[in-house]
Formats: sequence, structure tokens, C-alpha cells
Amino acid sequence: MSKKYISQIILLSGAVLVAGCGGTVAFQGTQALSVTGTPPPPPPPPPPPPPPPPPPEPPPRVELRDNKIEIHEKIQFEVNKATILEASFSLLDEIGSVIKKATNAKKIAIEGHASSEGDKNLNLKLSDARAKAVMKYLVDHGIEKERLTAKGFGSNKPIADNATEEGKEKNRRVEFNIIEQAVTSKKVEIDPKTGKEKVLEEKVSEVKKDEEPAPTDADKKKAEEKKTAPGPKPAPLKAPAPKADAAPKAPATPAPKAPAAPKPATPAVPGK
Repeated sequence: MSKKYISQIILLSGAVLVAGCGGTVAFQGTQALSVTGTPPPPPPPPPPPPPPPPPPEPPPRVELRDNKIEIHEKIQFEVNKATILEASFSLLDEIGSVIKKATNAKKIAIEGHASSEGDKNLNLKLSDARAKAVMKYLVDHGIEKERLTAKGFGSNKPIADNATEEGKEKNRRVEFNIIEQAVTSKKVEIDPKTGKEKVLEEKVSEVKKDEEPAPTDADKKKAEEKKTAPGPKPAPLKAPAPKADAAPKAPATPAPKAPAAPKPATPAVPGK
């Protein structure tokens, strides 16, 4: 064996050892491998996340009650003026919308109120001017003037303690009271077979509530006099009258007994 042949064998053996120790071997040829059978389908995509819940609706600022329209936000005015601030325009628009839908409310009294802070007469005039300013805004925005009245009461009808700042703030307010409304009464009959109601009679009657007049100076003076007037003195307690001594009762006399009846005499027996 020649030296050349032996060296080739040694080189080939070294190449095999290198390949077995982790070397790379390139594929030979250009023919593609064919795969038989149907591959499994891809997994379905994950479901989309649920939509977030809708945000809760804000509480209503205006609500229609049985005999009043309640507002849960104050109407803002300029300080010591009857000029309505622009920030309250949307609130007044909601009030007007509720009044338009409340067709049974025939007349609504707009009342202005104030706290006890400041001069009473000025508070009375300012509360009256503010009530009339609210009425004008509503009339200008489509509410019939015949359905509204406006009046100020100053500090004469507080709803909170005027001794605290919080109470004073609550007393500065505008109220909407329904003083005339239509009430519908129905007489119905229920069909026993279908369960449906059948209106037999329907009546519409108007319920009116006397509007409270604005307090006058004389009324204020009387109210002040009542507060300062001393209360009636309690009547003195009367001592109980002494009871008259009862006369002693006479001892009862026993009734006389009737004499016993005499026994009949025994007749004598003749001798034998």
C-alpha cells in the first residue's frame, strides 16, 4: 500500500471523526422532500375581551315630584345681583324641558329664598328679583307665561340653621312648587278572559293650592313680637279641699223576736 493511499485514508477518517463530533454537513442535491397527509388545522384565535361596562349615568339634576319640581343643583347668580350666571343656563334648560313634559302642571310658583345674613328688606327684594329673573329665562325659552308666577320670600322660610355657613348656603335657593295641576281619575274593568283593562269612565279634575303671599312688614313685626312676647304664666295649683268629717253611725238596734207559739195540750186518756 502506497503512502499516498494511506494518507487519504487518514484524512477521510479524520473527516468522519470531525463530523461525528458536531460538525455541519450540507445536504447534497436540489430535490425537495414531499410530505404526505393533511396537517392539523391551526388553533382558533382567542375570543376578544368583553367590552367594558358603560359608565353609570349621572343622577338627574331635575325631577318631577307630586307637587313640586326638585332641582339637585343650585341656580347660580352674581353676588348681590339677580343676574343668572352662564354656568346655570344648562340647568335652567333642563328645568324648562321638565315643565314642557309635565302637561298636568297647570301653574308653577317660582319662589326665591335667602339666608338671614344681611339686611332683611334687601334680602326680600333680592330674592324676589331672582325669582322673576328665573321666570323670564324660562318664558324666553318657550314656557308659557300663564303657567308661571314668581315671588320672593327673603329669609322668612328657612330650611336649615342660619347659625352655620352650611345652613345659610342651603337657605339661599330657588324652589318650583306646583300650585295647580290636572288629576286624571279612571274607572276600569278587567276582562277575566284576556286580563286586559277596559276604561269605563275617565275624569280630569283640577287641584289648586292657594299660593302663599309674600310676607309684609306688618307680618314680620307680628312674628318678631310673638318671638319676644313672654309666654302665659302657668295657673297656680289649687290645694284639694278638706273632706268633711263623717257623722258616726248609730249602732244598729236588733229587731225584737216574736214569741213562740204555745204547744197544743195533750188530751187525758180515760182509765180502763
